[in-house]
Amino acid sequence: MLKKIEFALFRRGFWLLILICNGNPLASAAKLSAKDYIVGGQEVADPDPVRAATVGIFDPSPDGHSGALCTGTLIRKDMAVTAAHCIEPGGAKPTVIFGKDLHSPEAVHRAAEAVAVNPKWPTHQGRGMDQGDIALVKFKGGLPAGYETVPMVKSDQQIQSGEKVTLAGYGISNAQTHTGAGRLRKTQVSILKNRPGKSEMILDQSHGHGACHGDSGGPAFVRENGKIELAGVTNRGYPNQAPDDCRHKVVYTKVPAYEPWIRASEKKLGAPQSGGFSKIARKSGFRPRIRNHQRVHRAHAPLHHRR
Repeated sequence: MLKKIEFALFRRGFWLLILICNGNPLASAAKLSAKDYIVGGQEVADPDPVRAATVGIFDPSPDGHSGALCTGTLIRKDMAVTAAHCIEPGGAKPTVIFGKDLHSPEAVHRAAEAVAVNPKWPTHQGRGMDQGDIALVKFKGGLPAGYETVPMVKSDQQIQSGEKVTLAGYGISNAQTHTGAGRLRKTQVSILKNRPGKSEMILDQSHGHGACHGDSGGPAFVRENGKIELAGVTNRGYPNQAPDDCRHKVVYTKVPAYEPWIRASEKKLGAPQSGGFSKIARKSGFRPRIRNHQRVHRAHAPLHHRR
């Protein structure tokens, strides 16, 4: 059963009440719920390349009175990558939100004009590894001042077990009280397994910090030559039977595994093909709505908080 959390979002001159639910995947976006979260992290300050490349993804409910909160990463001036479970099938198009605090009236909103969900997701969600939980959101209006795109990791050689990655998201900061959603936070965790399947990795967040509800769709960054690159997208808690406390393990979709699909989708959505995949390959180490069968980090439970 999903637990509901109230989240107020200032949108178009009024405060919008959002229900943040917990469920199982990290990011279900239909209701501003958060199942992907950054727990035990720190708020992101300026200037910070993590802040400049990370955005909120708000997926409104059909009635427009609530919605799910997820996180996304800028890969083009008009496009963000997020989790497939953050996109409501057949629902209204999401809104991309720019700002360290999504509650603030100063946060900038950009309407999405098109979305692309990986075709593997509808048939593989909730079924073992390699679920295809990745999506693209193309938005109007360009980037506000202070924001910039980030290159994507091109090779698995940059994603090695034992290496540190930086996670970021707008999810809850307390898994017990389900509070704190809407403010951008970041933390560092280690890669536990870089190839549990072909297109996912498992991160260790057993030391009190990691992704939680509302962080679904958010980034896992690695550093290459002093700059951040996007390695993964927040997917779901792991294993499924683990307590819903965001203190065990978490599965991230690996971006390089979907490079062909990303390039094809950019073309289909009318965007120039991304030159954003890093050409550097290191030689050595470096809740959709949350469904009951799978814990996702969305601000609606399939960390859709939707999570």
